[in-house]
Amino acid sequence: MNWMGPVDWGASALRDSSMTAPFLMSTGVISGEGRGDRPVAPPHSHPEPMLAWCYRGTVWVYLEDSIWRLAPGQGIWIPARTPHTARHERDAVGCYTYVPDSELASPVTEVRRVLVHRAVQEMMLHLGENDMDPGLRVRIQGVLIDMLQQPSTDPLGDAGEIPVPGDERVRPLVETVLAHPGDVRTARELFAQHGLHERTVLRVFSSDIGMSFGQWRTGVRMTAAARLIVDGTPVGAAGNRCGYDSTSAFSAAFKGRFGMTPRQYVAQAQADGAHRSYWR
Repeated sequence: MNWMGPVDWGASALRDSSMTAPFLMSTGVISGEGRGDRPVAPPHSHPEPMLAWCYRGTVWVYLEDSIWRLAPGQGIWIPARTPHTARHERDAVGCYTYVPDSELASPVTEVRRVLVHRAVQEMMLHLGENDMDPGLRVRIQGVLIDMLQQPSTDPLGDAGEIPVPGDERVRPLVETVLAHPGDVRTARELFAQHGLHERTVLRVFSSDIGMSFGQWRTGVRMTAAARLIVDGTPVGAAGNRCGYDSTSAFSAAFKGRFGMTPRQYVAQAQADGAHRSYWR
């Protein structure tokens, strides 16, 4: 699945502002129907910070140096003028909320994760679908902005972030692994498929993201596995789908990545009432 292809991030277009006075925020909603194998838009940026968040299914947000996988209720703040694009898996719904730095307690200067609580999700969607007095709308928007800035802990930690090398020579290799984390072929077999020399791959991954291809591939597998088990896939089945031929080997790799067993990981996620309410 080479849906992205070579990307000239430097040529990403700056879109016009979607803000209209006196309002404090705006939200766009995009479904995944017919878009599962391609980005929702060419790489671009916005003059305001953007909160990308998932309402249903799985949304992938692509930045120049990382890929973020968002489950329902998970979001990331993206600073103003930061090139990005996104892909929605089939039947997914992704939402994009724009808030000027002037309305935030502090400017958004780096990409960071945030939980979007269920009540906030529903109210932001309600604002987008219903007419109301402008003064009331502004007051509600102010409360929502305050709620989005409240500190919260994501029980899934950093499981959704996948760093990616910027070197276009390895882009097809990266996309192959992301599309098929359970591929059982060896690293050398994958390199050969894409006409890459092992030393080239090692140099690119080491210089661009500070890890070996093997470490990165394991991280991709663990990210996919974490999503599967939280969604209810049995541990053994999740491990098999992510390239492990035994539950014990998968559990050991998972604990090495997250510091807990798959079952402990699921229990931690389920213990968080807010996160549990996100599951669709």
